[in-house]
Amino acid sequence: MLHMTPCQNKKLNKEREINMSMVINTNASALNAVQNLERNKLELNTSMQKLSSGLKINGAADDSANLAIATRMAAQIGSLIQASANAQAGVSLINIADGALNSIAESITSLRALAIQAANGTLTSTDRASINANAESYLDQINSVVAQTNFNGLNLLDGTLNTTLQIGTQAGDTLDVKISSANTADIGSVIVLGDEVSGNLRLGDLVIDSTNVGPSVSDGLSYTYSDASAIAIANAINTSGANVQAVVNPNITDTVSFEASANSGGYMTINGVNTSEISITTDLVSNVQNAIVAINAKSTETGVEASADLEGKLVLTAPDGRNITVNYSAGIDNTDLGAVAAGTVTGSITLTSSSPITIGGSSPDRAGLIGGTTSDLASLSSINLGNQSNAIAALPVIDGALNTISNYRADLGAIENLLYSTIESLNNSAVNLLEAKSQIMDTDFAVEMANFAKLQILQQASTTILAYANAQPQNILKLLS
Repeated sequence: MLHMTPCQNKKLNKEREINMSMVINTNASALNAVQNLERNKLELNTSMQKLSSGLKINGAADDSANLAIATRMAAQIGSLIQASANAQAGVSLINIADGALNSIAESITSLRALAIQAANGTLTSTDRASINANAESYLDQINSVVAQTNFNGLNLLDGTLNTTLQIGTQAGDTLDVKISSANTADIGSVIVLGDEVSGNLRLGDLVIDSTNVGPSVSDGLSYTYSDASAIAIANAINTSGANVQAVVNPNITDTVSFEASANSGGYMTINGVNTSEISITTDLVSNVQNAIVAINAKSTETGVEASADLEGKLVLTAPDGRNITVNYSAGIDNTDLGAVAAGTVTGSITLTSSSPITIGGSSPDRAGLIGGTTSDLASLSSINLGNQSNAIAALPVIDGALNTISNYRADLGAIENLLYSTIESLNNSAVNLLEAKSQIMDTDFAVEMANFAKLQILQQASTTILAYANAQPQNILKLLS
């Protein structure tokens, strides 16, 4: 049994007196119950707000620090979404430009086919006039496409487009988009026509712009001086990294005057291959025709074709530009045929570029070029297919225009790939930020429903206890009866 001192007993009795005091004016139990009921009511309202809105934080009072963080995240998310939309608009712009450039490329391809057709020697001047009219319609079509291609009022292909895309959330997150003009007057080739090559290239002999062209090596085709052919020199230029394209021209021999001859016939040796016997008579036309038949019978071995020019003289052509080495046997002279003298004839090259070409080096003449040479643009609009020579000259111009359009498309393709990559990155960042913001702002319904159920029970309990507390003072009436 617990024993207490008199002092402890007195204190305990005093507490019982206080606790068991019965008053009317102040009902402490009811006040406590009301206070708890009000607190539960506020918490229950907050819980219902979270459940009804789906947000964990509905005002600064809920969590001011996290609300500030979430607000900054919301601004960043909005910026990321808009930057992605900006990049997508850039993709749309590029797609429109690329589609138009594809149409232009198709027109230029058709122009090239017309130039090849006009270069054929079987056509009359009337035929070529019709071809040239068709070519002019393609040129008009190209310019029409350029004039009509726009995006949201921005002209895309006339050379005026120089815009900046805002593809990030910061001031410097931009991408410049510029497309040069695709008008026929602004595309084509810078062309430098070379003379016959005169020797093999050595390091330092030829400098194009600032690129030093390396030594030329055997072309594997020419019978003599195979490292000094137009093919070998063109290969050296094209593998040097210079901003030019070297095109090998067909190697065509010169002619000489016919002379009376007492020869009766012999054979020719072309690139080391002997022809059959060529009969020589006083009939010059027959002599040349006999030579043509004999030479062309061996053309698959020599790489050389024979034909007659407008004066009926014998002309030898190596279509691939290889060297042509010619010798005559006893009984036949070159003057019997009006043909080139014995020896080796080298071809020539044509340099093409989209920008001016500057020729330098210690011996550029080995490549048939002249030091200090520069050349301006030969535009697509300047081509004329009205005669054979113009049609042939138009080919490198057309090729240059096609290369220019292809370069435009390649540049746009690189920009489009960058934009797609940027869009993916922006979208990933936006999704990650949305997830982080959700962790701060969004209501976890499983947790909040458990809290809501608890608060409902506490509310009901508080209401019941308040009723008990309000009924307690009624016991005083028993003392008054």
